[in-house]
Amino acid sequence: MTLFGVAGCMGLVLVGFGLHDSIMVVGDKQFSELTHYQAVVSINSGENGLMEKLTQTLAEKEPDVVSLATYEKNVELQSDSAIQNAVLEVPQVTDNIARFFTYRIRETQETLEYPSSGALISEKTAAQLNVKVGDSIQIKNGDIETVSVQIVGIYENYIGHYLFISSQTYQNLYGSLPEFNELLLCYPDNSEEFENKLGNYLLQKNGVQAVNFVSGMVEWADDTLSSLDSIVYIVLASAALLAFVVLYNLNSINIAERQRELATLKVLGFYDTEVAAYVYKENFLLTGIGICFGIVAGIFLHQYVIESIEVDIIMFGRAISPISFILGALLTFTFAVIINLAMYGSLKKIDMIKSLKSVE
Repeated sequence: MTLFGVAGCMGLVLVGFGLHDSIMVVGDKQFSELTHYQAVVSINSGENGLMEKLTQTLAEKEPDVVSLATYEKNVELQSDSAIQNAVLEVPQVTDNIARFFTYRIRETQETLEYPSSGALISEKTAAQLNVKVGDSIQIKNGDIETVSVQIVGIYENYIGHYLFISSQTYQNLYGSLPEFNELLLCYPDNSEEFENKLGNYLLQKNGVQAVNFVSGMVEWADDTLSSLDSIVYIVLASAALLAFVVLYNLNSINIAERQRELATLKVLGFYDTEVAAYVYKENFLLTGIGICFGIVAGIFLHQYVIESIEVDIIMFGRAISPISFILGALLTFTFAVIINLAMYGSLKKIDMIKSLKSVE
């Protein structure tokens, strides 16, 4: 029972720390490691030559700003077993795509090349559609004819559902190039002053509908995800309560059942601290074994909890930080130490004569 109690405590503590790791990592990974642009400019794609004029004007005004024209459209993806709303992204060119996006496999961290044919799909989108590399999915783009495209890569992504294809693939599917309606911007100066200046300049241009900065998206993600921290505190409090209730009662039963044995040690001349150490060695050994079992249980429980609490547009991290394993083990061991110290008074109060006279 001690093993089960300690393992349950360690498992819950690991889930608590793992939830924090999985939730708070989303913003950093998404906007630092996977997407590298700082702003998105939405334009009216109906005006001929507007994208080229805006790109040229921006290059003359701000030489440090690197831009990439893209086509973005909300579409409906269909597989044999599911339907998922997603965003179709088609960059005009892919020569400098690595400046704006990093496509990689989450498990191996292997970088994916942007495909000249076929499509890249975000990981959670693939999971929702229950598809894998090599499968084909249908793209329903408004009133345009529904087309089929093969998945050639599943890349790591945490916020939103996306499908990336090249402009040549789009032309092969629909018979013409898309009307590019967004401009992604990268620049070295991330100060609020520069972004306000750049935003005001762009909004004065004809055809520019909106300018969105990634810094605002990061703040939104942090605010949204930080509200889930309360779940972490609840789980940690539950783990502490489990440890104190279970271990305290088990230790009480242990001492009560072994009063004659412990009284005999006292009669033989063992000091109270030596008798306590005799009991504590067993408890700490069981605690260590229970922590090992709890780590295994916590890993599986963490995966289950993470997948259960995810919302539609967000995929939480799947890995637990190594420091969380260390902190979890130390916290569980600390609970055990506190409980053992609390039981020292019960060991000290054992009546040697009464215990030895009792009849079993």
